[in-house]
Order: sequence, then structure tokens, then C-alpha cells
Amino acid sequence: MAQFTPLHSLVCKVVSRCNLNCDYCYMYQHSDQSWQQQPLKMSEATITQLGKRIDEHTTKHQVSEFSVIMHGGEPLLAGLDYLQKFQEIISKNVPNVKLRFGIQSNGVLLNDKILDFCISNNTTIGLSMDGDREANDLHRLDHQGKSAFSSLEKTLQLLSSDRGRKIWAGFLCVIDLHNDPEAVYSYLSQYNPPSIDFLLPLNHHDLRPLGKEQSLDVTPYADWLLKIFNIWYHQKPQTIKIRKFKEIILLMLGLQGNSEEWGLSPVDFAVIETNGDIEAVDSLKVTYPEATKLGMDIFTHSFDEIFDSPKVIERQEKWQYLSKTCQECNLVKVCGGGYLPHRYSSENYFHNPSVYCSDLKKLITTIRREVIEDLQTIKNKKLPAV
Repeated sequence: MAQFTPLHSLVCKVVSRCNLNCDYCYMYQHSDQSWQQQPLKMSEATITQLGKRIDEHTTKHQVSEFSVIMHGGEPLLAGLDYLQKFQEIISKNVPNVKLRFGIQSNGVLLNDKILDFCISNNTTIGLSMDGDREANDLHRLDHQGKSAFSSLEKTLQLLSSDRGRKIWAGFLCVIDLHNDPEAVYSYLSQYNPPSIDFLLPLNHHDLRPLGKEQSLDVTPYADWLLKIFNIWYHQKPQTIKIRKFKEIILLMLGLQGNSEEWGLSPVDFAVIETNGDIEAVDSLKVTYPEATKLGMDIFTHSFDEIFDSPKVIERQEKWQYLSKTCQECNLVKVCGGGYLPHRYSSENYFHNPSVYCSDLKKLITTIRREVIEDLQTIKNKKLPAV
């Protein structure tokens, strides 16, 4: 077994179903339909075994802190009692590590009792939301095709309250070119979230993104994001972390990034399916059936064993598996070749530049130019007068 970076985080599919029917969802709306074979909830036996595997891995590799993210589907469908039990079982079986629990939710079912539980247990909540009612309802409707936005407005009041802010992780927001970026940012930022992660749609070379159907050289996504950057970068004080911008700035300054989507650092998380299967990054479900499958599960395999899988090695040794175009590019240490699903084509699999390559180039070079100009101004101010 080659050297590897041990796991520090797991995305756990505690529920395999969802109460929304988002038309872009990588779980339900693409060719991989394996969710239909999954149990509705992760069983107590699976949770117990999961805890034992976390303990085994963290003990062996001396990992002192470990994150467990409850995901789905929609994890709040499991109910409060289940969420409490899940954390109790994991905590009982992982006694010597500082555990950080989190929930990624669409927010529809969040209420005071769940919020109180999360505050009491320091369990963070991330909210998936694409903007105001008009923006959010473009894609994020329920199974009857109806808006769920009225429930989200109540959730936003809970999370942005003094109580809720203690455990609110921020927004995940999928970009849609139909939505005005400044309006989206204005709406989300009024709640003063700790962070916003603007996500490029999960498209690839066989399923080109909106606005890039005819040419990959155009940069509509960079243009969309840069309108927000120009507002965010000059805001004082800067209270909201926008993940893409922060990652780009850190990496261009030679510092360590914290996201799988950027840079060349090894990926240190895995996905646990509801039945206990261990999988690669779940967003690969948009590419081809079983793209996430490692053929391993927590009952018969340790976490160390996944590092023998080519699908995991590729995410640990990123640069070696990039296309020659990416390897020779002077921006590769920042963009990392682009997010893995965005690089897919049926012809070359993941050995392509990102379908968003032109956008990434424009975004990075524009931000770099802005930051360098500011650093030069600061430097000049500090120089003694001649």
C-alpha cells in the first residue's frame, strides 16, 4: 500500500430519500440510479460499525479531530430521535477523538427542537439554497412541483438568529446563469451567513453547461462570479467567507487550501452510503453508473483498504492523473485541474481539462491581478520616503 493522507472526514448518507425534487440533483436526476437499492435509513448496526471503523482509522493514524457530516437525500427526514441516536452511537464508539458533527440540509424540516439539539451538541447546519424565491424555485421544488420557499423563510429566521448563528455553517448555492448574481448575493448576504459556497453546476464534457453548449471558450460562469467578487472583495468589514474566492487567494499565495475542488492537496474524505458501502465523492454520480463505487463496505473493509482503489489514488495523487494540458498549465496549483466531475467525458474519462477551464482561468487571473495590486499598494505605503 502506497503512502496516503488518512481520512479526516466522512459524508454519511443517513437517509437515501429526499423531500425535494431538485432537477439538477446528482443523486436522483442522472444515469446512476443506485439510490433505489439503498435502505431508507442507515441502520443502527451500520452506524455502530461505522463508529468502530472511524475509531480504528483515527487511532492507527493518530488523527485527533474527525468530521462526520450527516447527508442524504435529506437527513432531517430521519427525525430528531434518529439524529440523536446517530451521534450517540458514533460518539460512544469513537471515545478518543474530537468529533465534529454536521448536517447538510435543504432546510425545509428544520424547527426549534432540531435547532436546540444542534446547539446543545455543537452540530453545525449547512443550508442548500440558490437565492430568493424566484431563484430558488427555478430548480428546488418538491415532488408535486410546488415551492418549498415559505418553509425556508422560517428556517432562515432560525439560523440567522443569535441562537442559530452558533451552529450555522452557511449556504451552498448552485449557480444558474438565469439568476442575477448581484441579486443572489444581496439576498443571501442579508442574513449574514458565515460562508457561502457558490457551486458550478455538475456538468461535464458529455453534458455541457448552460451557456457553454456551443463553445467552451466563453466564460459566463467567471463573469457571473466576478460580479459578486467585485462587491465582496471591497466590502468592509468582510464578514462572509466566500469559499471559492478564499481558496483561490490562499492557493495563489502559496498557502494550503481546504477544498477538494481547488489545488493539488490529497482528498481526505470518503462517502458512506446508507447500507454501509464506502464510496468515492458522491457527485461523480453525474458522470456514469457506478462511478462512485469502490466495491468496498465498512463491514468487510477497513478505511485503509480504500487507498488501494484507483478511484481513491487518483484523488490522493491529483497531479499525476491530470491531462497533459493541465500538467503544463501555470495555474494548476490553484485550480487543481478543476473539480473531478467537471473533467469527465466518455472518451477520456477524467483525463480532460475542466469543462469550466476557461472560466477558471479568467476567475483566477482576475482575482490574482486584484490581490497583487492591493499587495503592491500596501508595500508602497510602508516604504520610507526618499
